[in-house]
Amino acid sequence: MGTPRKRGKVKVTEGGQEGGPSSYVKHHHFGIGGIAFGSGFSVMVLELAAVRVFAPHFGDSVPVWTNVIGVILLGLALGAWFGGALADRGLGTKILPFLLGIAGGLSFLVPFLVPRIAQWILPESLPLHLALPVLVEGSLGASLFVFLPPIILLGAVPPVLIRMGSMGDQKHVGRISGTVYSTGTLGSLGGTFLTTHWLIPSFGLSTTFALSGGILILVGLGACLLSRGPKIPPALGVLVLPFCFLAKPKPVWLGKGKLLAESTSPYQELFVKESQENGKTLRELKINEGLDSFHSIYIEGTPFTNGRYYDAFALLPFLFDRSKAISVLSLGCGGGTILRCIQASSLQRIRGLGVELDPEVLKLGRKFFHLEALEKEGQELLGGLDARIFVNHAKASKKTFDLISLDTYRNQFYLPAHLASLEFFQRVHALLNPKGVFALNIGDFKEDGPVLKAVAQTLAKVFKTVESFRVQGERNFLLIGHEGKPYRLWKQIRDSHPPLGLSPKLWAAAGRDLSYSQWEAASESDLLRDYDSPLLLLHERMYERLR
Repeated sequence: MGTPRKRGKVKVTEGGQEGGPSSYVKHHHFGIGGIAFGSGFSVMVLELAAVRVFAPHFGDSVPVWTNVIGVILLGLALGAWFGGALADRGLGTKILPFLLGIAGGLSFLVPFLVPRIAQWILPESLPLHLALPVLVEGSLGASLFVFLPPIILLGAVPPVLIRMGSMGDQKHVGRISGTVYSTGTLGSLGGTFLTTHWLIPSFGLSTTFALSGGILILVGLGACLLSRGPKIPPALGVLVLPFCFLAKPKPVWLGKGKLLAESTSPYQELFVKESQENGKTLRELKINEGLDSFHSIYIEGTPFTNGRYYDAFALLPFLFDRSKAISVLSLGCGGGTILRCIQASSLQRIRGLGVELDPEVLKLGRKFFHLEALEKEGQELLGGLDARIFVNHAKASKKTFDLISLDTYRNQFYLPAHLASLEFFQRVHALLNPKGVFALNIGDFKEDGPVLKAVAQTLAKVFKTVESFRVQGERNFLLIGHEGKPYRLWKQIRDSHPPLGLSPKLWAAAGRDLSYSQWEAASESDLLRDYDSPLLLLHERMYERLR
Protein backbone atom coordinates (compact mmCIF):
# COMPACT_ATOMS: atom_id res chain seq x y z
CA MET A 1 0.00 0.00 0.00
CA GLY A 2 1.18 3.53 -0.75
CA THR A 3 1.89 6.24 1.74
CA PRO A 4 -1.28 8.09 2.79
CA ARG A 5 -1.53 11.61 1.27
CA LYS A 6 -1.90 14.52 3.59
CA ARG A 7 -5.00 16.61 3.18
CA GLY A 8 -4.83 20.38 3.30
CA LYS A 9 -4.53 23.55 1.25
CA VAL A 10 -2.20 23.46 -1.72
CA LYS A 11 -0.18 26.57 -2.36
CA VAL A 12 -0.31 27.64 -5.96
CA THR A 13 0.92 30.49 -8.05
CA GLU A 14 -1.30 32.50 -10.39
CA GLY A 15 -0.55 29.88 -13.00
CA GLY A 16 -1.58 27.07 -10.67
CA GLN A 17 1.97 26.01 -9.69
CA GLU A 18 3.00 25.16 -6.16
CA GLY A 19 4.82 27.77 -4.13
CA GLY A 20 2.84 30.92 -4.96
CA PRO A 21 0.10 32.78 -3.08
CA SER A 22 -2.29 30.61 -1.12
CA SER A 23 -5.43 29.39 -2.77
CA TYR A 24 -7.33 31.09 0.01
CA VAL A 25 -7.97 33.78 -2.59
CA LYS A 26 -10.59 31.66 -4.27
CA HIS A 27 -12.71 31.78 -1.13
CA HIS A 28 -12.70 35.58 -1.04
CA HIS A 29 -15.39 36.21 -3.61
CA PHE A 30 -16.72 38.98 -1.41
CA GLY A 31 -13.40 40.86 -1.54
CA ILE A 32 -13.08 40.40 -5.29
CA GLY A 33 -16.66 41.53 -5.78
CA GLY A 34 -16.02 44.60 -3.61
CA ILE A 35 -13.05 45.61 -5.75
CA ALA A 36 -15.10 45.11 -8.92
CA PHE A 37 -17.95 47.14 -7.43
CA GLY A 38 -15.68 50.05 -6.49
CA SER A 39 -13.97 50.01 -9.87
CA GLY A 40 -17.28 49.96 -11.76
CA PHE A 41 -18.65 52.74 -9.58
CA SER A 42 -15.66 54.99 -10.31
CA VAL A 43 -15.80 54.34 -14.07
CA MET A 44 -19.32 55.76 -14.23
CA VAL A 45 -18.49 58.66 -11.90
CA LEU A 46 -15.63 59.61 -14.23
CA GLU A 47 -17.78 59.24 -17.35
CA LEU A 48 -20.77 61.25 -16.15
CA ALA A 49 -18.81 63.89 -14.27
CA ALA A 50 -16.41 64.28 -17.21
CA VAL A 51 -18.93 66.21 -19.29
CA ARG A 52 -19.90 68.37 -16.32
CA VAL A 53 -16.28 69.33 -15.62
CA PHE A 54 -15.88 70.08 -19.34
CA ALA A 55 -19.05 72.19 -19.47
CA PRO A 56 -17.59 75.57 -18.37
CA HIS A 57 -14.90 75.23 -21.03
CA PHE A 58 -16.11 72.98 -23.89
CA GLY A 59 -19.86 72.81 -23.20
CA ASP A 60 -21.91 69.62 -23.01
CA SER A 61 -23.23 69.41 -26.55
CA VAL A 62 -23.95 66.09 -28.25
CA PRO A 63 -20.51 66.01 -29.98
CA VAL A 64 -18.77 66.60 -26.63
CA TRP A 65 -20.76 63.77 -25.03
CA THR A 66 -19.82 61.58 -28.00
CA ASN A 67 -16.13 62.34 -27.52
CA VAL A 68 -16.24 61.53 -23.82
CA ILE A 69 -18.16 58.28 -24.26
CA GLY A 70 -15.90 57.25 -27.14
CA VAL A 71 -12.75 57.85 -25.08
CA ILE A 72 -14.22 55.92 -22.13
CA LEU A 73 -15.03 52.93 -24.37
CA LEU A 74 -11.58 53.08 -25.96
CA GLY A 75 -9.97 53.14 -22.51
CA LEU A 76 -12.00 50.15 -21.32
CA ALA A 77 -11.09 48.16 -24.43
CA LEU A 78 -7.38 48.94 -24.14
CA GLY A 79 -7.50 48.29 -20.40
CA ALA A 80 -9.12 44.88 -20.83
CA TRP A 81 -6.37 43.83 -23.27
CA PHE A 82 -3.69 45.23 -20.96
CA GLY A 83 -5.16 43.53 -17.89
CA GLY A 84 -5.44 40.20 -19.67
CA ALA A 85 -1.79 40.37 -20.69
CA LEU A 86 -0.74 41.17 -17.10
CA ALA A 87 -2.80 38.29 -15.71
CA ASP A 88 -1.36 35.74 -18.15
CA ARG A 89 2.18 36.76 -17.24
CA GLY A 90 1.50 36.26 -13.54
CA LEU A 91 1.79 39.97 -12.72
CA GLY A 92 -1.86 40.81 -12.08
CA THR A 93 -1.94 40.20 -8.33
CA LYS A 94 1.19 42.24 -7.72
CA ILE A 95 0.21 45.15 -9.93
CA LEU A 96 -3.52 45.42 -9.09
CA PRO A 97 -2.96 47.77 -6.10
CA PHE A 98 -0.88 50.03 -8.35
CA LEU A 99 -3.64 50.09 -11.01
CA LEU A 100 -6.25 51.17 -8.47
CA GLY A 101 -4.01 53.59 -6.57
CA ILE A 102 -2.79 55.41 -9.68
CA ALA A 103 -6.33 55.59 -11.12
CA GLY A 104 -7.47 57.06 -7.79
CA GLY A 105 -4.74 59.69 -7.86
CA LEU A 106 -5.63 60.63 -11.46
CA SER A 107 -9.27 60.98 -10.42
CA PHE A 108 -8.26 63.50 -7.75
CA LEU A 109 -6.42 65.51 -10.42
CA VAL A 110 -9.28 65.90 -12.92
CA PRO A 111 -10.67 69.22 -11.56
CA PHE A 112 -7.10 70.56 -11.47
CA LEU A 113 -6.17 69.49 -15.01
CA VAL A 114 -9.25 70.34 -17.08
CA PRO A 115 -9.31 74.16 -16.61
CA ARG A 116 -5.59 74.38 -17.35
CA ILE A 117 -5.82 72.27 -20.48
CA ALA A 118 -8.77 74.41 -21.61
CA GLN A 119 -6.59 77.52 -21.27
CA TRP A 120 -4.00 75.95 -23.56
CA ILE A 121 -6.55 74.86 -26.16
CA LEU A 122 -9.14 77.64 -26.32
CA PRO A 123 -8.48 81.16 -27.63
CA GLU A 124 -9.38 84.01 -25.30
CA SER A 125 -11.99 85.45 -27.65
CA LEU A 126 -14.10 82.73 -29.24
CA PRO A 127 -17.49 83.83 -30.65
CA LEU A 128 -20.34 81.37 -30.43
CA HIS A 129 -20.87 81.09 -34.17
CA LEU A 130 -17.27 79.93 -34.69
CA ALA A 131 -16.97 77.84 -31.55
CA LEU A 132 -18.49 74.44 -32.27
CA PRO A 133 -15.60 72.88 -34.25
CA VAL A 134 -13.04 74.21 -31.75
CA LEU A 135 -15.01 72.92 -28.77
CA VAL A 136 -15.57 69.50 -30.33
CA GLU A 137 -11.95 68.93 -31.28
CA GLY A 138 -10.66 70.48 -28.05
CA SER A 139 -12.89 68.25 -25.92
CA LEU A 140 -11.59 65.19 -27.75
CA GLY A 141 -7.99 66.14 -27.05
CA ALA A 142 -8.73 66.93 -23.41
CA SER A 143 -10.64 63.65 -22.98
CA LEU A 144 -7.71 61.64 -24.33
CA PHE A 145 -5.25 63.43 -22.05
CA VAL A 146 -7.28 63.49 -18.82
CA PHE A 147 -9.58 60.47 -18.89
CA LEU A 148 -7.95 57.84 -21.10
CA PRO A 149 -5.12 56.94 -18.63
CA PRO A 150 -7.33 56.25 -15.56
CA ILE A 151 -9.92 54.40 -17.62
CA ILE A 152 -7.24 52.14 -19.14
CA LEU A 153 -6.10 51.29 -15.61
CA LEU A 154 -9.67 50.57 -14.48
CA GLY A 155 -10.39 48.56 -17.62
CA ALA A 156 -7.50 46.26 -16.65
CA VAL A 157 -9.10 45.38 -13.30
CA PRO A 158 -11.76 42.77 -14.34
CA PRO A 159 -9.42 40.29 -16.12
CA VAL A 160 -6.93 40.55 -13.23
CA LEU A 161 -9.68 39.88 -10.68
CA ILE A 162 -10.92 36.88 -12.64
CA ARG A 163 -7.43 35.39 -12.69
CA MET A 164 -7.00 36.07 -8.97
CA GLY A 165 -10.28 34.41 -8.09
CA SER A 166 -9.68 31.32 -10.19
CA MET A 167 -6.17 30.49 -8.96
CA GLY A 168 -6.04 26.77 -8.31
CA ASP A 169 -9.78 26.43 -9.00
CA GLN A 170 -10.25 26.42 -12.75
CA LYS A 171 -13.61 24.64 -12.43
CA HIS A 172 -15.22 27.84 -11.09
CA VAL A 173 -13.89 30.37 -13.57
CA GLY A 174 -17.43 30.98 -14.80
CA ARG A 175 -18.69 31.75 -11.32
CA ILE A 176 -15.75 34.07 -10.65
CA SER A 177 -16.33 35.86 -13.96
CA GLY A 178 -20.00 36.24 -13.12
CA THR A 179 -19.12 37.70 -9.72
CA VAL A 180 -16.69 40.22 -11.22
CA TYR A 181 -18.99 41.40 -13.99
CA SER A 182 -22.23 41.42 -11.97
CA THR A 183 -20.76 43.37 -9.05
CA GLY A 184 -18.91 45.66 -11.43
CA THR A 185 -22.15 46.38 -13.27
CA LEU A 186 -23.97 47.03 -10.00
CA GLY A 187 -21.21 49.46 -9.06
CA SER A 188 -21.64 51.20 -12.42
CA LEU A 189 -25.38 51.38 -11.81
CA GLY A 190 -24.81 53.01 -8.44
CA GLY A 191 -22.30 55.44 -9.93
CA THR A 192 -24.75 56.39 -12.68
CA PHE A 193 -27.65 57.32 -10.40
CA LEU A 194 -25.68 58.79 -7.50
CA THR A 195 -23.44 60.99 -9.66
CA THR A 196 -26.28 62.69 -11.51
CA HIS A 197 -28.97 62.84 -8.84
CA TRP A 198 -27.01 63.33 -5.62
CA LEU A 199 -23.23 63.73 -5.72
CA ILE A 200 -22.82 66.58 -8.21
CA PRO A 201 -25.90 68.62 -7.14
CA SER A 202 -25.17 68.16 -3.42
CA PHE A 203 -21.38 68.27 -3.19
CA GLY A 204 -20.04 69.70 -6.45
CA LEU A 205 -17.60 68.33 -8.99
CA SER A 206 -14.37 68.51 -6.99
CA THR A 207 -15.84 66.47 -4.12
CA THR A 208 -17.36 63.99 -6.58
CA PHE A 209 -13.99 63.31 -8.23
CA ALA A 210 -12.34 63.15 -4.81
CA LEU A 211 -14.88 60.55 -3.71
CA SER A 212 -14.15 58.50 -6.82
CA GLY A 213 -10.42 58.69 -6.12
CA GLY A 214 -10.91 57.81 -2.46
CA ILE A 215 -12.97 54.73 -3.29
CA LEU A 216 -10.29 53.51 -5.71
CA ILE A 217 -7.60 53.95 -3.08
CA LEU A 218 -9.70 52.04 -0.53
CA VAL A 219 -10.33 49.11 -2.86
CA GLY A 220 -6.63 49.26 -3.75
CA LEU A 221 -5.88 48.66 -0.08
CA GLY A 222 -8.33 45.78 -0.21
CA ALA A 223 -6.42 44.37 -3.17
CA CYS A 224 -3.27 44.52 -1.05
CA LEU A 225 -4.98 42.40 1.62
CA LEU A 226 -6.09 39.82 -0.94
CA SER A 227 -2.62 39.56 -2.44
CA ARG A 228 -0.82 39.99 0.90
CA GLY A 229 1.21 42.74 -0.67
CA PRO A 230 2.43 46.08 0.75
CA LYS A 231 -0.21 48.71 1.42
CA ILE A 232 1.92 51.67 0.35
CA PRO A 233 1.25 51.66 -3.46
CA PRO A 234 -2.47 52.59 -3.42
CA ALA A 235 -1.97 55.02 -0.54
CA LEU A 236 0.46 57.00 -2.70
CA GLY A 237 -2.54 58.25 -4.68
CA VAL A 238 -3.37 60.73 -1.92
CA LEU A 239 -0.10 62.59 -2.60
CA VAL A 240 -1.80 64.48 -5.45
CA LEU A 241 -4.47 65.92 -3.12
CA PRO A 242 -2.66 69.26 -2.59
CA PHE A 243 -3.09 70.03 -6.29
CA CYS A 244 -6.85 69.92 -5.88
CA PHE A 245 -6.79 72.91 -3.53
CA LEU A 246 -4.89 75.21 -5.90
CA ALA A 247 -6.90 78.09 -7.32
CA LYS A 248 -8.68 77.21 -10.56
CA PRO A 249 -8.10 79.46 -13.58
CA LYS A 250 -11.03 81.66 -14.56
CA PRO A 251 -13.10 80.47 -17.53
CA VAL A 252 -11.60 81.64 -20.81
CA TRP A 253 -14.79 83.47 -21.80
CA LEU A 254 -14.91 85.57 -18.59
CA GLY A 255 -12.53 88.20 -19.97
CA LYS A 256 -12.41 91.37 -17.89
CA GLY A 257 -15.72 90.70 -16.21
CA LYS A 258 -16.24 89.90 -12.55
CA LEU A 259 -17.64 86.51 -11.59
CA LEU A 260 -20.41 87.16 -9.04
CA ALA A 261 -21.69 83.60 -8.65
CA GLU A 262 -20.98 80.08 -9.78
CA SER A 263 -23.47 77.28 -9.26
CA THR A 264 -23.90 73.63 -10.22
CA SER A 265 -27.47 72.52 -10.90
CA PRO A 266 -28.75 69.08 -11.91
CA TYR A 267 -28.82 70.34 -15.49
CA GLN A 268 -25.79 72.58 -16.06
CA GLU A 269 -23.05 74.85 -14.75
CA LEU A 270 -24.27 78.41 -14.12
CA PHE A 271 -22.29 81.65 -13.85
CA VAL A 272 -23.27 85.25 -13.17
CA LYS A 273 -20.86 87.73 -14.75
CA GLU A 274 -20.81 91.47 -14.07
CA SER A 275 -19.19 94.09 -16.28
CA GLN A 276 -19.70 97.66 -17.47
CA GLU A 277 -21.47 98.81 -20.64
CA ASN A 278 -21.85 102.47 -21.51
CA GLY A 279 -21.20 103.39 -17.90
CA LYS A 280 -23.91 101.06 -16.56
CA THR A 281 -23.62 97.80 -14.66
CA LEU A 282 -24.34 94.81 -16.90
CA ARG A 283 -25.09 91.36 -15.52
CA GLU A 284 -25.21 88.22 -17.64
CA LEU A 285 -26.34 84.73 -16.72
CA LYS A 286 -24.10 82.31 -18.58
CA ILE A 287 -24.44 78.56 -18.97
CA ASN A 288 -21.63 76.04 -19.34
CA GLU A 289 -19.02 77.32 -21.78
CA GLY A 290 -20.52 80.81 -21.89
CA LEU A 291 -18.46 82.21 -24.80
CA ASP A 292 -20.08 85.43 -26.03
CA SER A 293 -23.57 84.06 -25.41
CA PHE A 294 -25.86 84.61 -22.41
CA HIS A 295 -29.03 83.11 -20.99
CA SER A 296 -30.43 86.21 -19.30
CA ILE A 297 -29.27 89.80 -19.00
CA TYR A 298 -29.92 92.80 -16.77
CA ILE A 299 -28.70 96.37 -17.31
CA GLU A 300 -28.84 98.78 -14.40
CA GLY A 301 -31.52 101.44 -14.76
CA THR A 302 -33.38 100.00 -17.77
CA PRO A 303 -35.74 97.07 -18.39
CA PHE A 304 -34.36 96.69 -21.92
CA THR A 305 -31.09 95.16 -23.12
CA ASN A 306 -29.52 97.79 -25.38
CA GLY A 307 -30.72 96.29 -28.67
CA ARG A 308 -30.04 92.63 -27.95
CA TYR A 309 -32.51 90.08 -29.28
CA TYR A 310 -34.58 90.12 -26.05
CA ASP A 311 -35.73 93.63 -26.94
CA ALA A 312 -37.47 92.29 -30.06
CA PHE A 313 -40.08 90.69 -27.80
CA ALA A 314 -40.89 94.19 -26.52
CA LEU A 315 -42.39 94.90 -29.96
CA LEU A 316 -45.10 92.27 -29.57
CA PRO A 317 -47.52 94.14 -27.23
CA PHE A 318 -48.12 96.56 -30.13
CA LEU A 319 -50.08 93.75 -31.82
CA PHE A 320 -52.83 94.00 -29.18
CA ASP A 321 -55.46 96.44 -28.04
CA ARG A 322 -53.51 98.84 -25.82
CA SER A 323 -56.48 99.40 -23.52
CA LYS A 324 -56.94 95.77 -22.46
CA ALA A 325 -54.82 93.51 -20.28
CA ILE A 326 -52.95 90.73 -22.05
CA SER A 327 -51.89 87.34 -20.73
CA VAL A 328 -48.32 86.30 -21.51
CA LEU A 329 -46.63 82.90 -21.28
CA SER A 330 -42.81 82.94 -21.34
CA LEU A 331 -41.37 79.46 -22.03
CA GLY A 332 -37.73 79.41 -20.96
CA CYS A 333 -38.11 82.57 -18.89
CA GLY A 334 -34.63 82.33 -17.30
CA GLY A 335 -33.92 85.44 -15.25
CA GLY A 336 -37.10 87.10 -16.54
CA THR A 337 -35.48 89.21 -19.28
CA ILE A 338 -38.23 88.68 -21.88
CA LEU A 339 -41.06 89.19 -19.39
CA ARG A 340 -39.38 92.38 -18.22
CA CYS A 341 -39.06 93.71 -21.79
CA ILE A 342 -42.68 92.90 -22.63
CA GLN A 343 -43.93 94.48 -19.44
CA ALA A 344 -41.90 97.66 -19.95
CA SER A 345 -43.19 98.26 -23.49
CA SER A 346 -46.84 97.62 -22.68
CA LEU A 347 -49.38 100.32 -21.98
CA GLN A 348 -51.81 97.58 -21.03
CA ARG A 349 -51.51 95.47 -17.90
CA ILE A 350 -49.58 92.20 -18.21
CA ARG A 351 -50.56 88.92 -16.58
CA GLY A 352 -47.37 86.95 -16.99
CA LEU A 353 -46.44 83.32 -16.39
CA GLY A 354 -42.82 82.22 -16.72
CA VAL A 355 -41.81 78.55 -17.07
CA GLU A 356 -38.16 77.57 -16.48
CA LEU A 357 -36.66 74.08 -16.55
CA ASP A 358 -33.86 74.75 -14.05
CA PRO A 359 -34.98 75.99 -10.59
CA GLU A 360 -31.42 77.17 -9.90
CA VAL A 361 -31.82 79.71 -12.74
CA LEU A 362 -34.81 81.24 -10.96
CA LYS A 363 -32.82 81.32 -7.71
CA LEU A 364 -30.00 83.26 -9.37
CA GLY A 365 -32.57 85.43 -11.17
CA ARG A 366 -34.10 86.52 -7.88
CA LYS A 367 -30.69 87.30 -6.39
CA PHE A 368 -28.96 89.06 -9.30
CA PHE A 369 -31.56 89.93 -11.99
CA HIS A 370 -34.36 91.57 -9.99
CA LEU A 371 -36.72 88.71 -10.78
CA GLU A 372 -38.47 89.26 -7.46
CA ALA A 373 -39.71 92.63 -8.77
CA LEU A 374 -41.72 90.82 -11.45
CA GLU A 375 -43.22 88.52 -8.82
CA LYS A 376 -44.22 91.49 -6.66
CA GLU A 377 -46.09 92.90 -9.65
CA GLY A 378 -48.13 89.71 -9.98
CA GLN A 379 -46.13 87.67 -12.49
CA GLU A 380 -46.03 83.94 -11.72
CA LEU A 381 -42.92 81.78 -12.07
CA LEU A 382 -42.74 77.98 -12.32
CA GLY A 383 -39.39 76.19 -11.95
CA GLY A 384 -38.39 72.60 -12.58
CA LEU A 385 -40.78 72.15 -15.51
CA ASP A 386 -39.91 71.44 -19.14
CA ALA A 387 -41.70 73.75 -21.58
CA ARG A 388 -43.14 70.81 -23.52
CA ILE A 389 -44.53 69.20 -20.38
CA PHE A 390 -46.22 72.45 -19.42
CA VAL A 391 -47.72 72.92 -22.88
CA ASN A 392 -48.88 69.30 -23.04
CA HIS A 393 -50.89 69.63 -19.82
CA ALA A 394 -51.84 73.32 -19.71
CA LYS A 395 -54.96 72.84 -21.80
CA ALA A 396 -56.54 70.79 -19.01
CA SER A 397 -56.54 73.93 -16.84
CA LYS A 398 -58.48 75.78 -19.57
CA LYS A 399 -55.96 78.61 -19.34
CA THR A 400 -55.27 80.46 -22.59
CA PHE A 401 -52.87 83.25 -23.53
CA ASP A 402 -52.67 86.24 -25.84
CA LEU A 403 -48.92 85.97 -26.30
CA ILE A 404 -46.61 82.97 -25.96
CA SER A 405 -42.84 83.46 -26.25
CA LEU A 406 -40.27 80.69 -26.59
CA ASP A 407 -36.56 81.14 -25.91
CA THR A 408 -35.10 77.76 -25.04
CA TYR A 409 -31.71 76.65 -26.22
CA ARG A 410 -29.86 73.47 -25.34
CA ASN A 411 -26.07 73.63 -25.05
CA GLN A 412 -26.01 77.21 -26.42
CA PHE A 413 -26.32 75.96 -30.01
CA TYR A 414 -29.47 73.89 -30.32
CA LEU A 415 -33.16 74.66 -30.27
CA PRO A 416 -34.51 71.45 -28.66
CA ALA A 417 -36.22 69.27 -31.26
CA HIS A 418 -39.21 68.55 -29.01
CA LEU A 419 -39.85 72.33 -28.82
CA ALA A 420 -39.72 72.85 -32.59
CA SER A 421 -41.96 70.10 -33.91
CA LEU A 422 -45.33 70.11 -35.65
CA GLU A 423 -46.94 68.45 -32.63
CA PHE A 424 -45.55 71.06 -30.24
CA PHE A 425 -46.69 73.96 -32.41
CA GLN A 426 -50.19 72.47 -32.61
CA ARG A 427 -50.37 72.32 -28.81
CA VAL A 428 -49.13 75.92 -28.53
CA HIS A 429 -51.77 77.02 -31.02
CA ALA A 430 -54.44 75.38 -28.85
CA LEU A 431 -53.34 77.53 -25.89
CA LEU A 432 -53.66 80.82 -27.78
CA ASN A 433 -56.69 83.07 -27.89
CA PRO A 434 -58.14 83.66 -31.40
CA LYS A 435 -56.02 86.78 -31.94
CA GLY A 436 -53.04 85.37 -30.08
CA VAL A 437 -49.41 85.43 -31.20
CA PHE A 438 -46.63 82.90 -30.83
CA ALA A 439 -43.05 84.24 -31.03
CA LEU A 440 -39.69 82.48 -30.73
CA ASN A 441 -36.03 83.32 -30.95
CA ILE A 442 -34.23 81.45 -33.74
CA GLY A 443 -30.47 81.36 -34.18
CA ASP A 444 -29.37 81.31 -37.82
CA PHE A 445 -27.11 83.33 -40.10
CA LYS A 446 -29.21 83.87 -43.24
CA GLU A 447 -32.80 84.78 -44.01
CA ASP A 448 -33.11 81.37 -45.70
CA GLY A 449 -30.79 79.52 -43.32
CA PRO A 450 -31.45 75.79 -42.79
CA VAL A 451 -32.63 76.02 -39.16
CA LEU A 452 -34.82 79.09 -39.65
CA LYS A 453 -36.31 77.64 -42.83
CA ALA A 454 -37.13 74.25 -41.30
CA VAL A 455 -38.73 75.71 -38.17
CA ALA A 456 -40.61 78.47 -40.00
CA GLN A 457 -42.05 76.14 -42.65
CA THR A 458 -43.20 73.71 -39.95
CA LEU A 459 -44.77 76.57 -37.98
CA ALA A 460 -46.57 77.69 -41.16
CA LYS A 461 -48.36 74.35 -41.24
CA VAL A 462 -50.13 75.39 -38.03
CA PHE A 463 -50.49 79.20 -38.28
CA LYS A 464 -52.07 81.16 -41.11
CA THR A 465 -49.31 83.79 -41.11
CA VAL A 466 -45.66 83.16 -40.25
CA GLU A 467 -43.00 85.86 -40.64
CA SER A 468 -39.50 86.59 -39.44
CA PHE A 469 -36.98 89.39 -39.28
CA ARG A 470 -33.37 89.75 -38.19
CA VAL A 471 -33.08 91.36 -34.77
CA GLN A 472 -29.45 91.23 -33.65
CA GLY A 473 -26.11 91.13 -35.43
CA GLU A 474 -25.78 88.14 -37.67
CA ARG A 475 -27.33 85.24 -35.79
CA ASN A 476 -30.76 86.02 -34.25
CA PHE A 477 -34.21 86.15 -35.84
CA LEU A 478 -37.63 86.77 -34.33
CA LEU A 479 -40.11 84.28 -35.77
CA ILE A 480 -43.82 84.94 -35.18
CA GLY A 481 -46.99 83.04 -36.02
CA HIS A 482 -50.59 84.27 -35.82
CA GLU A 483 -53.96 84.08 -37.58
CA GLY A 484 -54.01 87.72 -38.77
CA LYS A 485 -52.93 89.29 -42.03
CA PRO A 486 -49.24 89.50 -43.07
CA TYR A 487 -47.12 92.47 -41.99
CA ARG A 488 -49.36 93.04 -38.99
CA LEU A 489 -46.42 93.92 -36.70
CA TRP A 490 -44.74 96.10 -39.33
CA LYS A 491 -47.89 98.20 -39.78
CA GLN A 492 -48.36 98.69 -36.04
CA ILE A 493 -44.79 99.86 -35.57
CA ARG A 494 -45.01 102.25 -38.52
CA ASP A 495 -48.02 103.91 -36.87
CA SER A 496 -46.65 104.03 -33.29
CA HIS A 497 -43.91 105.57 -31.20
CA PRO A 498 -41.16 103.48 -29.58
CA PRO A 499 -41.24 102.81 -25.84
CA LEU A 500 -38.87 104.99 -23.84
CA GLY A 501 -35.48 103.33 -23.60
CA LEU A 502 -35.94 100.80 -26.41
CA SER A 503 -33.12 100.70 -28.96
CA PRO A 504 -33.88 103.17 -31.81
CA LYS A 505 -31.91 100.94 -34.17
CA LEU A 506 -34.10 97.93 -33.41
CA TRP A 507 -37.29 99.99 -33.71
CA ALA A 508 -36.19 101.34 -37.10
CA ALA A 509 -35.29 97.86 -38.34
CA ALA A 510 -38.69 96.45 -37.29
CA GLY A 511 -40.49 99.26 -39.15
CA ARG A 512 -38.35 99.23 -42.30
CA ASP A 513 -39.76 98.06 -45.63
CA LEU A 514 -38.73 94.56 -46.73
CA SER A 515 -37.51 93.65 -43.24
CA TYR A 516 -39.88 90.71 -42.92
CA SER A 517 -39.82 87.33 -44.65
CA GLN A 518 -43.09 85.45 -45.19
CA TRP A 519 -43.12 81.66 -44.91
CA GLU A 520 -45.24 78.95 -46.51
CA ALA A 521 -45.70 75.47 -45.10
CA ALA A 522 -43.26 72.75 -46.12
CA SER A 523 -44.37 69.53 -47.78
CA GLU A 524 -45.47 66.73 -45.46
CA SER A 525 -42.16 64.90 -45.86
CA ASP A 526 -40.13 67.98 -44.81
CA LEU A 527 -42.02 68.89 -41.64
CA LEU A 528 -40.24 68.62 -38.31
CA ARG A 529 -42.01 66.00 -36.22
CA ASP A 530 -41.48 64.60 -32.73
CA TYR A 531 -40.06 61.33 -34.01
CA ASP A 532 -38.68 62.48 -37.32
CA SER A 533 -36.63 65.65 -36.95
CA PRO A 534 -33.25 66.43 -38.55
CA LEU A 535 -32.97 69.63 -36.49
CA LEU A 536 -29.79 68.58 -34.66
CA LEU A 537 -28.10 67.80 -37.97
CA LEU A 538 -29.25 71.13 -39.43
CA HIS A 539 -27.71 73.01 -36.50
CA GLU A 540 -24.40 71.21 -36.87
CA ARG A 541 -24.31 71.79 -40.62
CA MET A 542 -24.99 75.47 -40.04
CA TYR A 543 -22.05 75.85 -37.64
CA GLU A 544 -19.80 73.51 -39.60
CA ARG A 545 -19.96 75.87 -42.60
CA LEU A 546 -18.19 78.50 -40.47
CA ARG A 547 -15.21 76.29 -39.60
